[in-house]
Amino acid sequence: MPWGLIPVAAICGVDPLELARKNFAPVMVGFLCTFAAACIFL
Repeated sequence: MPWGLIPVAAICGVDPLELARKNFAPVMVGFLCTFAAACIFL
C-alpha cells in the first residue's frame, strides 16, 4: 500500500482497502500512459 493512501483514507473517513480497490484502474492507466510516453520520447 502506498504511504499516502492511509492518511487520505483517514481524512476522508473511508476504508483504505476500498479506496485502493476503486483507484487501481485509473492509477494503472496513468502508469501505462506514462510508460508509453517515456518509451516514445526516449
